[in-house]
Amino acid sequence: MGVLESERLLFRAHQAADLEPYCAMQADPEVRRYVGGQPRTREASERKFREALEAGDSPLSLRATVFKPEGCYIGYCGLYPRFTPQGPAPGEAVLAFYLAHAYWGRGLATEAGRLFLHVGFDEMHLNRIVASVDVRHAASIRVLEKLGFVLVETERGGRSFHHFELLCPHRRTIPL
Repeated sequence: MGVLESERLLFRAHQAADLEPYCAMQADPEVRRYVGGQPRTREASERKFREALEAGDSPLSLRATVFKPEGCYIGYCGLYPRFTPQGPAPGEAVLAFYLAHAYWGRGLATEAGRLFLHVGFDEMHLNRIVASVDVRHAASIRVLEKLGFVLVETERGGRSFHHFELLCPHRRTIPL
């Protein structure tokens, strides 16, 4: 897939040099509050990082996200396969964005989302992109709404999630 770029962000395959900022993000209670609850241990973070390295340059993988003005790794964003009990759902993917806390509130998740919707619908010809967000994460909910996602279900439990979808009939063009 190569390198993708938006105005302020660069998206590429993970590299060994990303390990330290990746682990720092995984240890941050603010970042983990909405995506797993507890900070990850160093060992667990390194294990997850190895998975990111193994994904390489796959079109359906979370990509290292670099903030171009500073040239630094700030998280990972992208599309990954949506799985059902029968396996990967053809023509569908999940949108995700995980950014270091210091980069929240700058419109970067929305910028990343716009780019990956363009890639998913216009280049990969997906029919549907979904996203799930902790019901307490108001900022991520606003990002999905700005991108045009529609709430389709709320799952209640120990942790509650809103499930959103965005359909792309006739492979419409997403404005960048």
